[in-house]
Amino acid sequence: MSKVIEQLEVKVAFLEDALNKLSDEHYRQQKELDGLKNQYAMLRERIGNGGHEDNSEYSAEDERPPHY
Repeated sequence: MSKVIEQLEVKVAFLEDALNKLSDEHYRQQKELDGLKNQYAMLRERIGNGGHEDNSEYSAEDERPPHY
């Protein structure tokens, strides 16, 4: 009977370790996902502004002539 309990304790220890590793990986991935969401939002905002980082109006003067 003692052998069975020992085996169960080993399995529980292994599962606790695996759960901690998965939890750490989930946290890391969530932080990465949050960063990517922020970058995506900033890119969408820049595209919405016509590619300009400031809020100034886009004019034909901003465009390079076709011979360049």
